[in-house]
Amino acid sequence: MANLYQPVYSKEPEPGHDAEHVLELKQFIDLLREEEDYWSPDQHNTSLMISKLRKIFYDQWGWNSELIKDAASIETRYQTEIKNTTETQGQEIARYKNYIYTPVYRVVTYTAQDRVYGNTRDGQIPFIYQHDHQEVKLPDGTYCDVAHILAGLDAINYKRMVTPLPSFLSFLAKLFPHVDSNVDVVTWIGDIASSSADFLFDYLKNGDRVISIEEQQAVINSDAPGSDMLGDIEPYVIAHHYDVSTSNGMRITDILTDYYSDQNAFRSRRLLTFCELIGLQGWNGVTFSNETAWLTYYHKQLRDAVTFVAFSQNEKSILGFLLPLKIWFNMYQKVLRLDTLLQLFVQELKRLLNQPK
Repeated sequence: MANLYQPVYSKEPEPGHDAEHVLELKQFIDLLREEEDYWSPDQHNTSLMISKLRKIFYDQWGWNSELIKDAASIETRYQTEIKNTTETQGQEIARYKNYIYTPVYRVVTYTAQDRVYGNTRDGQIPFIYQHDHQEVKLPDGTYCDVAHILAGLDAINYKRMVTPLPSFLSFLAKLFPHVDSNVDVVTWIGDIASSSADFLFDYLKNGDRVISIEEQQAVINSDAPGSDMLGDIEPYVIAHHYDVSTSNGMRITDILTDYYSDQNAFRSRRLLTFCELIGLQGWNGVTFSNETAWLTYYHKQLRDAVTFVAFSQNEKSILGFLLPLKIWFNMYQKVLRLDTLLQLFVQELKRLLNQPK
């Protein structure tokens, strides 16, 4: 693990994000509140609004078919398209062809039937989606991807195993690649899996050459930056302390405002709460009592998450189908660095738990 580091907090925006476009948390919450108001009178249907707000940022095939399939039919305000060419303010989505990076772009636009603007903004990209506005600057100066929070909360409201099998064959899931919790896949384990999968794609692209430590760190910084990882932690903590599954409760914007208010006791112990909720138990100031067993369990969970990432990002050819199977059969272990990535994450959590409050 020498020289590698998994960030959890960051005082800088993630690589590729221009700091001048990053909004303050309050500005972004105001934009979310406008989106809530669009769906009047459902603003206090907390669970429903989380789905609608999440879908502004994440509403393509994998989300509706696998990750949060029970929310697939929930109505959205904007049109989402996946395009093969660069689009202004389109969000880049990783894809590979012959192991060469060939991204597609997720483009979100107003429709001609918008309840507020009618057809006057048809085809235009809403401001909330422009410039990666989902990554915001928190009052304490750290950066956080709030869309990750929304995605995690939505998955918590629709918990399920992630498996390629249809529902009627779910009893066979353990015979195939699967991850026990879609919440983990949508949040922290999904981001770590993206790093691992990119280690592999870079290895294959470079003629089976393991990329350098510096290159691996660049991949981690891009695929699992501190703002994403903090956004992955927050939904566990928020859902633990607020009722996010109710159909008649707080507006999600009010929950976020309260959670990020000064001296919020829930937020002040967020890391320990998160660790407990993902199964890391018995923190004694140095280690967790079940750390070894936890790492063993999540090794398989991460491996199978990487199979899903590799399948979703790779071309749909015979070779594209074989690659996830090879991962599942424990090939490329030295390249994927599953144990290293998990240990890096736990190591950083422990380091932060020991910092003075």
